[in-house]
Amino acid sequence: MPYRMETADNADAALRAASSIAAKLVREGAVPVVLVSAPAAAARVRRVLARSSAALGVRVETFSAWVADRWELFGDGRRIVEPAERTLLVRRALEAAGEGGLHATPGTVDLVAALARDALPQLVRACDEREADLSAGERATLAALARYAEELRARGRCELSEAAEALSRALPAPPPLVALGFDELGCAEEHLLQALSERAPVVRVDDGCLAPDGDPARAPELQALLKRLFKPADGKALAPTGAVRFLLPAGRYAAPALVARAAADAALAERAAADAQGRDPLPVCVTCREPASAFEDAADCLARRGVSSAAAARATFAQTGFGRAFLALVGFACGGEWRVSQASDFALSPFSGVPQRTAYALDAAWRGDRTVDRARIASDLRAASEVASVALVALSGGDVGGALDALEGHLLRRADLDAAYRAEQLAACGCVRRFAAACARTATPLVDALPLLERASVTAGAREDACVPGASGAAGREPAVLFMGLDDAAERPPCSCAVLFACDLVATAYPVRPVENGGTLLMEKLGLCAPADALAASRRRFFRALSSARDAVVCERPLNTVDADDAYPAVAFEELLDCYRADPTRTDDLDRATGLPAALAPFAETAGEDALHENLAPGCDPSDAEAWDVPASGEVSPAARSLVMLPGAGAANATGAALPALSPSAIESYLECPCKWFSLRRLRLSEPDAGFGPLEMGSFSHGVLKSFYEHFIEAGHAKVAPENLPDAQELLRETFARHLAFQPELKRNRNPLVPRTAFERAETHDLERRLAAYLERESALLPGFAPVRFELDFGGAEPFEYAGCALRGSVDRVDVNERGQAVVIDYKGSLSPDYALSSASPAPSAGGVVLPHKVQTLVYAQAVRRLLGLEVVGALYVSYGRDGRVAGAFDRTVVGEGDVPGIDADVCGVPGPACEELGAASFAELVDRVEEGIAAAARSMGAGLVAPDPRGGDPCGFCPVLACERRR
Repeated sequence: MPYRMETADNADAALRAASSIAAKLVREGAVPVVLVSAPAAAARVRRVLARSSAALGVRVETFSAWVADRWELFGDGRRIVEPAERTLLVRRALEAAGEGGLHATPGTVDLVAALARDALPQLVRACDEREADLSAGERATLAALARYAEELRARGRCELSEAAEALSRALPAPPPLVALGFDELGCAEEHLLQALSERAPVVRVDDGCLAPDGDPARAPELQALLKRLFKPADGKALAPTGAVRFLLPAGRYAAPALVARAAADAALAERAAADAQGRDPLPVCVTCREPASAFEDAADCLARRGVSSAAAARATFAQTGFGRAFLALVGFACGGEWRVSQASDFALSPFSGVPQRTAYALDAAWRGDRTVDRARIASDLRAASEVASVALVALSGGDVGGALDALEGHLLRRADLDAAYRAEQLAACGCVRRFAAACARTATPLVDALPLLERASVTAGAREDACVPGASGAAGREPAVLFMGLDDAAERPPCSCAVLFACDLVATAYPVRPVENGGTLLMEKLGLCAPADALAASRRRFFRALSSARDAVVCERPLNTVDADDAYPAVAFEELLDCYRADPTRTDDLDRATGLPAALAPFAETAGEDALHENLAPGCDPSDAEAWDVPASGEVSPAARSLVMLPGAGAANATGAALPALSPSAIESYLECPCKWFSLRRLRLSEPDAGFGPLEMGSFSHGVLKSFYEHFIEAGHAKVAPENLPDAQELLRETFARHLAFQPELKRNRNPLVPRTAFERAETHDLERRLAAYLERESALLPGFAPVRFELDFGGAEPFEYAGCALRGSVDRVDVNERGQAVVIDYKGSLSPDYALSSASPAPSAGGVVLPHKVQTLVYAQAVRRLLGLEVVGALYVSYGRDGRVAGAFDRTVVGEGDVPGIDADVCGVPGPACEELGAASFAELVDRVEEGIAAAARSMGAGLVAPDPRGGDPCGFCPVLACERRR
C-alpha cells in the first residue's frame, strides 16, 4: 500500500482532512489511529472527533505513546528507557571509552542522547558499514552509541527508536495510521510509517500554512494578511485598518513599559466587549523569547490596572529556587569538594526551615571563620531546623527520597508562598525524584550526576491576579494576559486569543538558520535525515501564531541593541511588512522615523529610553511619585553630624571635655579620603568573610617578627648581624611554624592566617621565605641601633592625648642607640611611593595643610617621644617583602643614608626639600607640624565632614563606595 501524503492549507483544514480519512476508514470497518506530535494536539483532535459519531472508535495518540503501548503488547519484554536513564547511561557509555573517546560533558551527553532517541539501531549499524567515511569524532560517537545499546540490552531496556524498528516487523495486523501535523518526522518515526505502509493504509496529513481558515470572527485585515503572507509580490498592497499595529521601543529598557501598557489596554477593551456581549473574554497573548522575564517586568503594571496575568515557560532545574537549594545541599553534604556558600545558599532558601534571621547569622559566622569545617556547619544546620536535620541525616545515609520528603513537606506547609511559585518548586521536586530514581536504577551516585540534573527541564510558571471591581468568579478564570513563547502561541487554536503581541522581532532573537551540530551533520552524512529548512520552519511558526489572533496583532521590535547599534528586524517581521507594499524593492515608500511602510506609520507607537522612571516603574501613577535630589556621596544631615565620630569611653582632655577615640590608621584613612574612612571605619561596610590576604599576612608577620626578636634577645643577641644571621634565620623559621600552628585558635579580630587550599599553603610558604630573606637586609639596617621595644601599646590602660584625640595604637618596633636616640619602625609587606616623605600634598580635610600621604610612623614618633622620653630621629616603613625598600623620614644629622639600605635620602631625609615643603626645619619640628595638621583634620572629623576628597596614589582602592562621584 502506498505511503500517502496530503498537505492542507492550514491546521483546521488538516484536522478536517484527517477526521474525514479516519471516518472513511471506520466506515470500511477498520479502527484507525491518528498519530500527533504532542499531548495538547491529541486533546484537541479528540475534542473534534467527539463531535462526530462517524469517527467513533478512532484512537488518538502521540507517536511515542502509541509505540510504547504497542511495544508493551508485542515487544520482546524490554522496557523503553526513560529520559533520565538515557542521559545517565549515555554518560557512562562515553566515559567507558577512556582517553581516546569523547569527553562526557553535559553538552556531549545531550547530543549523543538525542541521537540514541532518534535513530539508535540505524546508527549502530552504520558504525560497521560506514566507518571509513567518518571522522575520528564521528567514529567515537558511534562507538559510544554501540556501548550504550549493549548497556540497554544488559539492563532489559531499549530505546524508542529500537522499539519502533522492531515493531515495523513484529506488529501483527497493524491498524490504519493517520499522521497529523508533523512538520518534520524523526528518523525512527519515518522508517516505521514507511514500513507499516506496506501492510496497512498510512496517510500523512501536513499543515502547509498556505492560507487561513475561514473563521468569520477574525478581523478582515488579519484574514487578508494570512492569505498574502509569504506569497510572491503581486503589485498590490494590503490596506491597513489598525488590526495590525506596531510597538517600536528605542531599546530593551523602553520595551517592558510600552508592551505592558498596550497589553493592559487590549485586555481591558476585550473585557468590556465580552461584558457587553455576555460572553467570556478571550485572553491577550504576549509572545517573547523569555516569557518569565517579560512577565516579571509587566505583571505589576497589569495588576495595578486590574488585569491578571500569567506566564508559561520551561526552566532548567538549576534555574528554579528548589533546584538551587537542593543542588547546594547535596553539593555540601555529599560532594568531595564543598564550599561554605553551598550551606549558606541552602540555609537562606525558603526550603531549609531555617528562620531568615538565623540563616543570615549562620552565614556571617561561617564566612567569618576560616577554620569552620563541614561537620560544624552540618551541626549548626541540624540545630537550626528540623527540616535540615532530617534532610542531612537522610543524605548521609544515601536516602535521597527521605531528604526530598522533608524538603517537600516543608514546602507544602509554606502557605505564604505564591501558588504558582510553589507549583514550580513542586515540579522541580518531582524532577529530582525521577532523576534520583534513575540514578538508583543505573547504580549512579547522585552527586556524580549533578551536572546532568542541573540541565533537566522543569515546567515553570507564574501568575499575578488582580482585583476586578464587580467581577464574580474572576479567580477561576483564565488570566487576561498570557506570556508565552512563540512556539506555544503557534500551538493555540485559530482565533483563540483576542490580541496577539509578537515581541522581540529582531534577527538575534529569531535567527533563520538551520540547527547544525555534530549530531545533525552525522545524521545527514549517513543519509538518515535531510537538512532542515530553517526558513520554512520559521514561516510555519509565525503563520500559526498569527492565526491564533482574532482581533489584532501587535508586533514589537526594539530599534537598537544594548550597544546602541541598529537592531536588525527578524525575517518574519520584514515579510509581514512586505505585504503592505506594492513593490518591496522600493525604499521611497518607507517612513523614516519608524522604518515601516508609510501606510503603517499611523499604527505605530514609539518609546524612548530617556523616560527612565516611566520605563522602570510602568503603571505607576505619576501623581503618587515622590522626587528628591540624590545626596552626594558622604553628605550627612546637620542633625546627624555629631554622630559621625563618637567620644572614647573615659577619655577627656584637661578641661574635662570628652575626646574622640581614634587610631593612627584611622587618621591616615581620613586624610586619604574622609568618605572612605566613614564607610570602612564608621559604617564598617565590609564583607563578613574571613580573608587570606595582605591584612592577615601582615598581622601574622608582625606577630612572628615580635616573637622572633624577643626570643633572639633572650638568647643573648642584641640584634641581627652578619655573624649571627644563620642562627637568626633558623629561629625565625621555628617561630614561623609555632605561630602558624596556633592561628586557627585566634579570634576573628586578630586576623588569623589560616591557609585552606594548596595555593594558600604555597603563599604561606613563600611568606616564610620572604621573612627569612628579610633578615639579611635587617642585619645591615641601622648599625649602632638595637631593637628594645616591640608592639609598644599606648592609649589602652591610660588615655593618650594626641592632636585633640584619645589615640590608641601599637608601635611595631622601637630601635635605640647608646645615646638614647630612637627610630620608630613600622613593618609593611610592600611599599608604594606614597610612603616617602616627599609624597606630601595639601589635605583639604585638615584645612589645606600640607601633610605626607602616610603619617602613621610620624604619629608613632610623637607617641614614643612622649611615652619613653626618647629623642626620635627616624620614622621608617620597612618592607619585609621582595622589594626590600625602606621609606618614611629620618634625621640626616644622626642617621646616614648608608645606615638605611634601600631608602632614598632625597625624598625621605630631614632636613631636606621634602621636610621644607611641610614647613619644618628639623625632625622634631616635622613631628610637631604633622600633629598640628592632624588636629585640624580631627576637628573636621568631629564636625561630621565626610565628603569624598581623595588624595594620594590609590585612595579609592578597597573603598566600598563604588558609585562615588570622586572615585578614581
